[in-house]
Amino acid sequence: MNDRLIFFAAVNTGFVTDGLPDHRFLEFYESRSSPELYCSIVGNVVVPNGHGSNASTPTITKDSIWADLAKRINDGGASPGIQLATAWAGYVGSRKFVTSAPNTVIAKGRELAASMGSQGIGEVIRSFRAGAAVAVKHGFRHIQFHAAHGYLLSLLIDRRINPLADHVLNELNLLAECLSMEGVETSIRISLKTGDSEFDNSGTIDFQDEIATLPFNFVDLSSGFYNVDKRLIYPTRPEFLKARFSESHEVAARHPSRKFIFSGRVQMDGLHGLPSNMHPGFCRDLIANPNFLREAEIGCLNHNKCHYYSRGEAHLTCGKWTSR
Repeated sequence: MNDRLIFFAAVNTGFVTDGLPDHRFLEFYESRSSPELYCSIVGNVVVPNGHGSNASTPTITKDSIWADLAKRINDGGASPGIQLATAWAGYVGSRKFVTSAPNTVIAKGRELAASMGSQGIGEVIRSFRAGAAVAVKHGFRHIQFHAAHGYLLSLLIDRRINPLADHVLNELNLLAECLSMEGVETSIRISLKTGDSEFDNSGTIDFQDEIATLPFNFVDLSSGFYNVDKRLIYPTRPEFLKARFSESHEVAARHPSRKFIFSGRVQMDGLHGLPSNMHPGFCRDLIANPNFLREAEIGCLNHNKCHYYSRGEAHLTCGKWTSR
């Protein structure tokens, strides 16, 4: 396991007050930082002038609370990372795990991208650039760009949805290179597929391969669009877990010189089965047990209370974590 870089995969905790992390947020990440963890990626943080995916998402600002958060993670022994994201005005996430009309999501995405034009897309890129700059000043050493799950950036980087995808990819290329020159590590999270089978059956491999050529240090391989099929994002059943592993393995095999983050409920005793360029990202197990990396036998028991938004709650909870 010593050659594996272990990540705390990004999660939206909902521990937010007035758009900023509160004491619960700080304690959550501080208690889960350790020398066994390579990087803790704070999840789903909205860029300046961006739009949250729900009412409990924080926004990156100049407020010193963000520097305090980065310091607490760093003092715990892990590299502080942050995932930058945005939805769009009027975005509403589905409460259901499987939508009744999956074929409408891609069509609406294409309409949205077309309505933004080059000017609107340029504003989005500037927001991500500004968010990254603020995060670096606060002490975050890993910047992840959330281009998965049907959020805005995932629509804009896919030429099957956005005719101006080339421009977006070029800008992300430049941004990754600039951050690298500052000594800041980067990653991009993508969805291996959306869950819309008709859409996924054409051009998916080309899309994956194109993203793998970008100069990010890691590609974080997730799956699913939130408003199509959340079972792909949060795989629990054996067939979904098997598919996530197989599809991730195939991408990593096609790009042996690139590094990938795999977060499909990999087991600690199964790390030896991962290709050398795939690094594990734990989430639910670390939510359930802040000391999971030292107590691997005590992890997630699939209470599913962490799916707080789908359950109509304001923040995540965990039956295992709260019972300890």
